[in-house]
Amino acid sequence: MNIELRHFRYAIAVAEELSFTRAARRLHVAQSALSARIKGMEAELGVALFHRTTRRVELTEAGKRFITEAELSLRHHEEALRQAREAASGARARLKVGFQGAAALELTPLILEAFEGRCPGVEVEMCRYDWDDPSAGVNSQEVDAAFVRPPFQARGLTMEPLFAEPRVAALPHRHRFAGRPHVHLTELLDEPFVLRRSPDRIWVDYWMCAAHRRRTDMPRRVEVSSADDELQAVAAGRAISITPAAAARFYPRSGIVYVPVEGVSPSTVALAWSHGATNPAVAAFAKAVRQACRTRPQVLRKITEPVINKRVSNRSVSPGPARTGQ
Repeated sequence: MNIELRHFRYAIAVAEELSFTRAARRLHVAQSALSARIKGMEAELGVALFHRTTRRVELTEAGKRFITEAELSLRHHEEALRQAREAASGARARLKVGFQGAAALELTPLILEAFEGRCPGVEVEMCRYDWDDPSAGVNSQEVDAAFVRPPFQARGLTMEPLFAEPRVAALPHRHRFAGRPHVHLTELLDEPFVLRRSPDRIWVDYWMCAAHRRRTDMPRRVEVSSADDELQAVAAGRAISITPAAAARFYPRSGIVYVPVEGVSPSTVALAWSHGATNPAVAAFAKAVRQACRTRPQVLRKITEPVINKRVSNRSVSPGPARTGQ
């Protein structure tokens, strides 16, 4: 038999369902016909794709490799069809880029400008994500690429770091440490902390600085879902947070002071895309990112330079007494 794209779909359905019955129902074919087609594929390939017993179906090692490539082939096929239809209709090609917060900070407009120069016919759609998805849509392939802040649960992604910026403590303006030039992380671990609500435990633990804590000694937590929620919680004196230094530039808020933190690693911003990315504009976008980082060193210096708590030199403002619990 000649193996065609439809046979890829049959094998993928069985691999995902791990049941010929459920796969046949999903594909709207008879189970006997599906089983015969899979056996025909295996005979053509000369390898078994599945282990079958009366109780379960499992992929063989050869089957796992085959399914990975079959999925990639189908995505390329679907992308080719989409591109052809867009060209025929006169529609502009599109690149969807996910992000959280301020994306790549001051580099963002420079990257978009560089990409426009490389691919003037491609429209960039910037897609904002809240903290429930630290991958900003790239894990689920809802977007073609994304500006992300690892670590998080990455599934088959390529990540290219852009820069690492310091992290700071966002404190209520009456906090006892608000007037300090800096604070050590260990001084903050008993404070009520913002917890960024997300199913991704790796990402949550990173921003909670869990690696610096004992599991039996976690502080009171205030759960939030977005940067706006975080700032509101801090300004109201309910909690503090560890956040990227850029928050002081992009999210100035009355009632909040950003203080440099010692003893904590910087936050990395990276461009991420799937290993199986099919949109040809992804490679051009990655090149535009490299171009912006290479040609604008002064912008990178601004982003990555050590933070100074400007509150210290403002003699007209007093930190005042600490709030309850701080």
